[in-house]
Amino acid sequence: MDEKLKERIEKIKAFVIKRKTILIFLVALVIIFYGMYVRTLNWPLLSGKWLSDPDAHLVQRYAQTVLDTGGLPAVDNMRYYPLGFEDPSSEFGFISYFLVYLYKFFSIFDSSVSLAFTVLAYPAFTFGLAMIFFFLFVRRIFNWKVALLSSAFLVVLPQFLFRTMSGVSDKEALAIWFIFMSMYFFVASWQSKKTYKNILFGALAGISTAITGLIS
Repeated sequence: MDEKLKERIEKIKAFVIKRKTILIFLVALVIIFYGMYVRTLNWPLLSGKWLSDPDAHLVQRYAQTVLDTGGLPAVDNMRYYPLGFEDPSSEFGFISYFLVYLYKFFSIFDSSVSLAFTVLAYPAFTFGLAMIFFFLFVRRIFNWKVALLSSAFLVVLPQFLFRTMSGVSDKEALAIWFIFMSMYFFVASWQSKKTYKNILFGALAGISTAITGLIS
């Protein structure tokens, strides 16, 4: 009996070692999907249309304006009355267009999805994308053990949890995705041994950094 048990244990070890990379990424995905799930638990409280952050209502209004008119006005007369807020696209243009295109993307799979729901749900969606690059970034600097542990801590960190919770639909949830992306590509470019990879990853890091600037 002991010999059979040892044989089975050895087979399990061989299976794990052979598929180690796949299993590591599966665990990382479980952590990320758990974080996304936690960030959607407030949907019933928001009834699929209410937002939990005051600035998020402004973001939704601008996204709705882009969807209805194709762009943002030169002056937003609903802010800083009676003078108005000049050139809102310089501060909220990128996120407004992003939400509109994200809404159109979601509509491909479910025609009943509304822009309001897209704005509500988008922080949880971009959080998942950000965590993928965070995991890859930490894994490149340290190792897969540190990457998994760091990811597990980050998904439940209160400060990070609040700014990426559904309904807190401000710019941070989108910016953090591109921040982690730029950090990953920078390290990948630095560590790469081949010139074309240095150039490719360096360019992607630069693009990600530039988009982060546009968002903020």
